[in-house]
Amino acid sequence: MMMLRRRLILPLIVLAVPEVAHAHLVSTRFGEFYSGLLHPLTTLLHIVPWLALAIFASMQGKAFARHTLPLFPLAIGFGVLLGYNLGGYQNVLMLNIISFVVLGGLVALSRQVPGAVGLSAILLFAISHGYSNGDVDLAGGSLTLYTAGVITAAYLVIALGAGAATTLNERAAWGRIAMRALGSWILAAGLIYGGFELMGISGA
Repeated sequence: MMMLRRRLILPLIVLAVPEVAHAHLVSTRFGEFYSGLLHPLTTLLHIVPWLALAIFASMQGKAFARHTLPLFPLAIGFGVLLGYNLGGYQNVLMLNIISFVVLGGLVALSRQVPGAVGLSAILLFAISHGYSNGDVDLAGGSLTLYTAGVITAAYLVIALGAGAATTLNERAAWGRIAMRALGSWILAAGLIYGGFELMGISGA
């Protein structure tokens, strides 16, 4: 019994010593990374076309999807740097809305396109979406960490989205039909989004 008490005394003493409690990240420098990671994932204007792009890439075959996997995040990062240093072009917003329509339409049609055409479209839309994510005020924060966060988000969406679409297409007879239906919804959402945007511009 005495031995048991002695073994309990030291842990109790350690627990009784007060320590500083951290309510937030110990290293606040990672705040920009998480900001970049969440910025596109919490905006329908970005996350929906990105998912459509992932499905489109999976429909073009595994070789095409493998080329898309590094190309899309890197082009997104390049776009972020452009947007941060040369921000202010409002026409990029309409280009992002067009990506809704184009990518949603390509998924709905489920047709093979020439590899160069498909990769060029991905490159163009990646830069435009990256540009929009780069038009932010970091208030002296790290642009490198913020850009890395956006790139990570792009990689996760394209990798997980294309992987899930490929698995669904290979293991379920109705998989391609479901993806085409989703593409038609994305197309419709892009048309509605673009319509409202044009109405806002004409009425301004």
